Amino acid sequence: MRLSPDLLSGLLRKPAPRPKLPTSRERAATNRLRVLQAVADHGHLRCADLAAACWPGARFGEQMAQRTVRALVTSGDLKARANCHGGLSYVLTRLGAAALEVRGTGAHHGLDLASVRGPTFTHHALTSRWCLHMQGQGFQAFHEYAVASGRAPVTTEQLLRRYGKVCDAVLIKGDQLWLAETEAAPKSTQELMRIAGLAEHVGRRVHPDLPFVLAGVHIVFNAEQNHAARIAKAARERWQRYTAAQKHTLAGRITLNRVSLGLPLVWRGCTDEPLSLKAI
Repeated sequence: MRLSPDLLSGLLRKPAPRPKLPTSRERAATNRLRVLQAVADHGHLRCADLAAACWPGARFGEQMAQRTVRALVTSGDLKARANCHGGLSYVLTRLGAAALEVRGTGAHHGLDLASVRGPTFTHHALTSRWCLHMQGQGFQAFHEYAVASGRAPVTTEQLLRRYGKVCDAVLIKGDQLWLAETEAAPKSTQELMRIAGLAEHVGRRVHPDLPFVLAGVHIVFNAEQNHAARIAKAARERWQRYTAAQKHTLAGRITLNRVSLGLPLVWRGCTDEPLSLKAI
């Protein structure tokens, strides 16, 4: 039986060419860009943080981060600065910020950031590392630095207008938004009461110009420190006018994130639990 050319055309056609894989040079360029963007989002990061940001779960992620950072320091896009824990943190130089701006990403250099050597380094670094952890959980996570730099879908002015304060981080998933506060050093009772008061806004639009609804509040702290008891005490004071059932509902809107840390500020993991009011 003879087959027509139409029937044979599909059999005789050359197979589609395999997609071209990126070269090692192209992969290195992509890695450098990812590192620059991560530093721009947080202001300053350590190599361990960059591994979590750019190579999450990779077996040799920190080595990849170190290799990429060395290349960026050599090219003048990043600058190593000694942090107050005795290690190195990396910030964007003017050249690095310009490299991102050329690609349509606004960025600011970090040469004058006081939080690298100042007393707020632990607070800043813990917030950054928790944000990277939450990115791995499927959230969009924005450090306060990213919000202030215009690198988040919500602005500092919008948060101030709605809540009277700017939180340390913002999480977004779909049209839901969570506010996060880091308790690196003990806050005053009045400040903790203000944070507890954020739970009263859950379920409401964050801002008329935004699609986001406030879904909850996270409080992040070192698991070895007894911040949970102070937070619960402040919440009870804030919610005195509510019924027991209402207090229970409000407490369920606040998640305590206990971070296990090694020295110096080495991420070991994080456990989450709702705020518990022992005496409602």
